[in-house]
Amino acid sequence: MQDNEKRFESDIEEFLISPEGGWDKASDAGYCASKGSGMALDLSTLIGFVKDTQPVAWQRFEKQCNSDPEKKFYRAFENAVENDGLISVLRHGFKHRGIDFRVCYFKPESTLNDLAVKHYGQNICQCIRQWHYSEQNNNSVDMMLAVNGIPVVAIELKNQLTGQSIDNAKRQWMFDRDPKEPAFRLNYRILVFFAVDLYEAVMTTKLNGAKTFFFPFNQAQMAPETTAEPEIRRPRTAIM
Repeated sequence: MQDNEKRFESDIEEFLISPEGGWDKASDAGYCASKGSGMALDLSTLIGFVKDTQPVAWQRFEKQCNSDPEKKFYRAFENAVENDGLISVLRHGFKHRGIDFRVCYFKPESTLNDLAVKHYGQNICQCIRQWHYSEQNNNSVDMMLAVNGIPVVAIELKNQLTGQSIDNAKRQWMFDRDPKEPAFRLNYRILVFFAVDLYEAVMTTKLNGAKTFFFPFNQAQMAPETTAEPEIRRPRTAIM
């Protein structure tokens, strides 16, 4: 049995890309292609999603552009994120010169609206191992989850069988990842950072060096005063 961190990554990935997990296996090629631009974004995937789900809006946008519509779309997206934050842009989309754009679709409350159901199914949810996030070095995060080319979840995985634990992952986020990196800026790209080992999981929404505060994210915890079997709660991995 291969008791190492790569095996642990493989096991986590295997669930995430299963029908139950709901994510698609992908590489970070689209992000590496944008290195030197400061995007921290797979622009090709994002624009492909917009073209497929909002063709009329995209056609109107192209007509407004004299040249480089993809570059200008990135600038419009970037301005919206800078002004309103990524969470708002994911929830509500953004408007550019009278044109409304959505960068993802959330699960509809019912299946009565066929178009809403179709759009939800067109989301591109990707699971990427060894995500190279920086233009300054070749460092990588163990695993990243992206929605339509936008990185939103980053995970550092540690395995006690190799002598490391969740504490090593937490220190990695605190001291080895620069919060000034475009990928790690608050409410700009990655929205939640996980540290996970074989037994525990914690998360934070803000990297702040030694002051970074992590919240528990375990599937279940046993109350100190009881020995009852804990209730298992599966994390929701699809867009809800």
